[in-house]
Amino acid sequence: MRRLVRVLCCGVIGVLLGSLGGPSVAHAALDAQVVTIGGEVRERYEFRDNTDFNGDAIDTLSFIGSRIRLHLNYEVTPDIVTFIQIQDARLFGSETNTISNDHNLDLHQGYVMVKNMGKASLTLGRQEIFFGDHRLVGHLGWTNTARSFDGLRVAYVAAPVRVDVWAASTKVYGTTSANATNPNPPFAPTATTNREAQQFFGAYGSIKTAAITVEPYLLYLLDTGPATGALTAALAPGQSRTTLGLRVDGKVAKESIDFTGEGAYQTGSMDARGTATTDLDISAHAMAIKAGYTAPSAMKLRVGIEYDQASGDTNSADDKIETFENLFHTNHMHYGYMDLVGWRNMQDLRLSVSVKPSASSGVSLDYHRFSLAEENDNWYAASGAVFRTTPASNTESDLGQEVDLVAYMMVKEKVRLEAGYGRFMPGDYVDVNFPTATDASDWLYVQVGTSF
Repeated sequence: MRRLVRVLCCGVIGVLLGSLGGPSVAHAALDAQVVTIGGEVRERYEFRDNTDFNGDAIDTLSFIGSRIRLHLNYEVTPDIVTFIQIQDARLFGSETNTISNDHNLDLHQGYVMVKNMGKASLTLGRQEIFFGDHRLVGHLGWTNTARSFDGLRVAYVAAPVRVDVWAASTKVYGTTSANATNPNPPFAPTATTNREAQQFFGAYGSIKTAAITVEPYLLYLLDTGPATGALTAALAPGQSRTTLGLRVDGKVAKESIDFTGEGAYQTGSMDARGTATTDLDISAHAMAIKAGYTAPSAMKLRVGIEYDQASGDTNSADDKIETFENLFHTNHMHYGYMDLVGWRNMQDLRLSVSVKPSASSGVSLDYHRFSLAEENDNWYAASGAVFRTTPASNTESDLGQEVDLVAYMMVKEKVRLEAGYGRFMPGDYVDVNFPTATDASDWLYVQVGTSF
């Protein structure tokens, strides 16, 4: 898929440049009306302590993450746009020294967009893809590196309806190497060739009215990677998974009441990892419901409640996989800012209060009560990876409680200053199964960012 994207991008760009002609292209490149240059700088200090819940162990983590982006947007014609965004993401002190040349620079986005194809547009290349609340398809912007996809996306818009359809490559397994008779891979057979890959396809619809938006979607993950034996791993290799879902979002009562509901069901099959067992059937589900009331006051006080649930596996010895897979998510703003819980085998009751003293500042306080959906399955972190492996003897589901306090304000118009604190207090699940690790965990961050 990635190779196809590169070839198609080069072909499209070549045709465009050829049709414009050499001199005209050179002239257009100097026209500030069709070229936009911008970027962002974001620096964040983070402190984590006692993530293993064992106060006697030394596991304090303290670091500064840096992300710098530069982009160029070139309007080749009113209907054709090219966009390039490079990104440097690093941790302070992670290089051998500051005069080294470690590879922290990468292409975050680089695509060609063809607009006004009737009611459709085409985007081809590396691009961010995100929808709804980012619960299943998101750009993961909180992290230093964030996420983008190599692929093709077609958007059809006929108000009030919009439909996005895409095909993307997210991972390629194995390597391709040259040999004596073929010095130029990957354009010919080689001594070592592995074309197994992880691919992501989808269709996401949106129907908007004055008060409500309805968003049905169909997602398909195809991973032909080598079996690893990790059935519970995030985006585990060797699976074919279809997700059918619906999200509803809206505001009523003069926009003082907001609400969102989302439900998803997954089916498909997973490789049995080379055992005598046949492929395992996938049957999983998830839901999220939230609502809030904003008082008609200058402070814009909002009080909200939310319930999230995702299925877990009831029996690891049978021929079914019932653990929900939260795919290419952005979990950070949903299930606790400490990122200790993800949308897999979980239940989360969330209460929130927030105020906005001005248009450029805000403070929020969130309380979460977490529990397992199935006591036989594991505790999964925001990344989707196993955070705690559940013992076979487990009879507890109470994971614990988390409190988060976050505040932000704009300084000098374009500089955003943000800070947050979180504390996770483990519950009976930890007390009973891991009695030597039952202490609370703390997290703190301070972030400054600007864009231009």
